[in-house]
Amino acid sequence: MAERMLAARLHGPGDLRLEEVPVPEPGPGEVVIRVERALTCGTDVKIFRRGRHPALGPLPSPFGHEVAGEVVAVGEGVTDFRSGMRVVAANSAPCGSCRMCQRGEFSLCPHLTFFFGAFAQYARIPAPIVRVNLYPIPDSLPAAAAALAEPLACALRGVEAAEIRPGETVLVLGGGALGLMLAHLAQLRGARVALADPHPERREAARSIGVDLLLDPRDALAAKLEEAFGERPDVVIEAVGRVEAWEAAAELARPGGRVILFGGCPVGTRASFDTARLHYQELTLRGVFHHHPRFVRAALSLLRAGRIPVDLLISGELPLTRLWEAFERMERRQGFKFAIDPWSDG
Repeated sequence: MAERMLAARLHGPGDLRLEEVPVPEPGPGEVVIRVERALTCGTDVKIFRRGRHPALGPLPSPFGHEVAGEVVAVGEGVTDFRSGMRVVAANSAPCGSCRMCQRGEFSLCPHLTFFFGAFAQYARIPAPIVRVNLYPIPDSLPAAAAALAEPLACALRGVEAAEIRPGETVLVLGGGALGLMLAHLAQLRGARVALADPHPERREAARSIGVDLLLDPRDALAAKLEEAFGERPDVVIEAVGRVEAWEAAAELARPGGRVILFGGCPVGTRASFDTARLHYQELTLRGVFHHHPRFVRAALSLLRAGRIPVDLLISGELPLTRLWEAFERMERRQGFKFAIDPWSDG
């Protein structure tokens, strides 16, 4: 293994640098992987522009969190993994011992260990993640597909929280990568699905996976939903992360409906809801954040079985030296996710 590597490190808002740094060595319980592919994410773009994230740590910081690769070194005490194994790492691990973890509320663990550093040639996986959220992958599963396990796990948790039943109607607000995953998973549960997004290319992507109803959110959504479904949806899932979308989600659910607030808004923002409608129409509003280890395992099972439209969600492949181009394309809505190859010269 080489002594130096290329890695993207965030120094501040809009200040992401490709630097030559030492290859990490594994500490007790850790592993180091040779990164095969890392995926870009909408959260990466937000962190890049804002220069911060609650879990990121001090700057300059390693960057990127969706990764798959090959184990090249293991630390003291690691027995389940060995050099040469292909693995995918989730981007966090709960402590397993706090009150939240004992209740099974792993995403609320105050001691979550996060991983950043996917956009590099090698990555060190923290010991808590190695212990509960690092998984072997078969040679038949491409690394880029395996790296989808983390965002897919978040989407799986969202649809489970929505308690979607066969024959119900679901509206997904937002046609980004996670919006498409949520729509597809709702379909797998037997729901009739509508998706609203202002960008025609995203609506076309949703059409390609068989979404029943495609909508422009600038139109009269309530009337169109009632015309198509006979009433407003049983479930509305917000996957945009904007206050106005949160508020619209609560307005668009039928009486007795469930609203999943999935997209994270900027810290400190506030949303307003019609209290009479919430009370007298008995709406359920639920925030859903992150994933649990069992959802990561379920995501990997779906990916292995070929039940996820990987080719639709990954819009192309770029070398690490063109990571900025991937972010720019995503901001221009010219793709969903990009697979980053840290070893390509092109």
